[in-house]
Amino acid sequence: MNMAVCSHTRPQEGSAVLLTIFLSAIIITIGVGFNWIVKEHLKMAATFKDKSEAMVRVSAAYDSFIYAALTGKLLNDRLVFSDGTLLGTTQLAINSSALKVRDNVVISIQDSNGLIPVASGVGSEFERLVKHLDGKKNISEITDGINDWIDIDDIARPNGAEADYYRAQGYAQGNSMLQYTDELLLIKGMDIEFFRKLRPFITTLPTTGFNPNSASPKVLYAYLNVAHDAIKAITDYTNSASVDSLEGLNKIAGTTLAYTEDKDYLNPSMYLDVTVQCGFNNALYTINAGIGLDAGDFSPYQVYYWHEG
Repeated sequence: MNMAVCSHTRPQEGSAVLLTIFLSAIIITIGVGFNWIVKEHLKMAATFKDKSEAMVRVSAAYDSFIYAALTGKLLNDRLVFSDGTLLGTTQLAINSSALKVRDNVVISIQDSNGLIPVASGVGSEFERLVKHLDGKKNISEITDGINDWIDIDDIARPNGAEADYYRAQGYAQGNSMLQYTDELLLIKGMDIEFFRKLRPFITTLPTTGFNPNSASPKVLYAYLNVAHDAIKAITDYTNSASVDSLEGLNKIAGTTLAYTEDKDYLNPSMYLDVTVQCGFNNALYTINAGIGLDAGDFSPYQVYYWHEG
């Protein structure tokens, strides 16, 4: 009888061992998962902390820049500050050259006269820029598309588009001046890959002429339509000095430009594209604004567009 009773204890012991292993596995799994959640939470908290600090630094640097710009002096090739302690520098180039000023904050500014204007329509300078950036691009489709988007009539150019085309896309055309460059992505003929190539060389800010001192080689080519050697001669010169006379520019580039009442070939405009960011690559926080240093009705300067994040 005793032998019969003892024969039933072994399966019970085996079940208990399996249950113990199962419960241990559950506890270990929960512990590993909890550990991962804690690590991710700490990582996220550190990211929020860095983002918040970057936001404060960038906003403070932007405010300091605005004050320094309004009390400084705009020259042909740079903006000179009256107080170098505000940003830790006495000047900034106006050709998009980035400069680290303080607290890992980087500022770059671009004079609109060193860019190709697109706000009120495009012409031969824009066409040459497109060709220079991508020789395979359908230039007339892009230019006709932009000009049709801006004009107020409903008559499409040969390669453009008007209301019917945009209704089929699910939105209405602008029928007004471009307010920001990203608006070009809505226009027939434009794609994101080409827009990324184009964006650094165009502006929707007002322009008052053309400033070779703040223009990139691609913009110089688009405006002047001269050979590579002439472009190199200009950039070699402007790397160490500013071009201060139209006669000097003609001599350097071999051009025959002449003064006109509606275009200034040498001076900057009062309109700047300003970028303030924390860090060079993978910036934690960035402010990009288009500003006018001329006073508005209710403020000492004007903001034409603003993006932050």
